[in-house]
This record gives sequence, structure tokens and C-alpha cells, in this order.
Amino acid sequence: MLAGAFAGYNAAAAEAGDATLAPWIGPLIAAALGIGGLFLYFRRHAGWFRALSPRQRRYWTALGLSAVVGGIIGGWLVLDQPTGRSAADLFSSGVLSPGFAIGASLLWVAGLAVGMVLYHRAIDDHEERAWLWAGLAGWYAFVFPAPVWWVLHRAALAPPVSVMALFLLTMLVNAAVYLWFKFR
Repeated sequence: MLAGAFAGYNAAAAEAGDATLAPWIGPLIAAALGIGGLFLYFRRHAGWFRALSPRQRRYWTALGLSAVVGGIIGGWLVLDQPTGRSAADLFSSGVLSPGFAIGASLLWVAGLAVGMVLYHRAIDDHEERAWLWAGLAGWYAFVFPAPVWWVLHRAALAPPVSVMALFLLTMLVNAAVYLWFKFR
């Protein structure tokens, strides 16, 4: 509904010869309304949150903040794409607008920095151990294949090195090791 109102306003402004709104205004308004709605929801149903210990509240706040940042970036990515682009193009070779690339990069770095500090202040020794081993395993998942792939590509035996493929491999190994240590 919000996207329709935004598109209708811009279409009417363009037909009248007036200046249209910047493309990032719609997602910004949608994010603000979504955050406001979540705030009102949690304010009304916050009894379960107040019953948690301070450490648990910090933990869930860190995870919630990270989820909100990821949701904003993901929603903005979808809204930034031209009509008719497939999901494969979206996640592989599709061109991104400079505004989205800069904004998403800044939001990713700022959200990760804040979320990381909040998370580390909230975890206990058991979870810290799981996190540290997972980080080390993720590092190994990058260190072993990256130079091998690069050398094989230089000899024309492999395709060009894909940073995202290595990143996804690292994240999968990291998640598997973290879940193993946390829940075994």
C-alpha cells in the first residue's frame, strides 16, 4: 500500500512536470513506519521481555538490532531493483545503484559494529567459546580454498575467484561450528 502511494505520487508529480521524490524516500518511510510499528507492538507486549534477566535482555536486543538492520538492507535491496529482474540476477551479477551500495555498506558496517559490541557484552563463557571456535573454523574455511582457487585460476584451471562464494562458505562453516558448540 505504501509503495503504491509513493508510486502514485511520483507518477502524478512527473505528469504535472513537478519534481519527483528521490527513490530512497519510499524505503526510508517504510522502514520508519515498520520500526514505529514494532516499537508499539513491543511496548504493548513487553512483559516477556521485562521478565528476562539483564544479560538475556542485552542478548535479545543485540540479535533484534542485527535482524532489523539485515531486514532494512534486504528490503532496500529488493526495492532498489528494476522491474523484471530475477532472483538469480539479484544475488549474482545484477548491477546495484550507487546510492544503495553506499547506504547498504554504511548500514552494514555501523549495524555490525554496534550489534557486535552489544552481543559481546551479553554472552556468557559457553557462548563465547562457541563463537570463538566458530570464528576460527570460518577463518580456516577461507584460508584453505582462497589461495588454491586463485592459483588454479591463474593456470586457467578454474573460474575467477568468487568473493561471495568464499564468504558464503565461511558463513556456513561458522554457523555449523557455532551451532555444534552451542547446542551439543
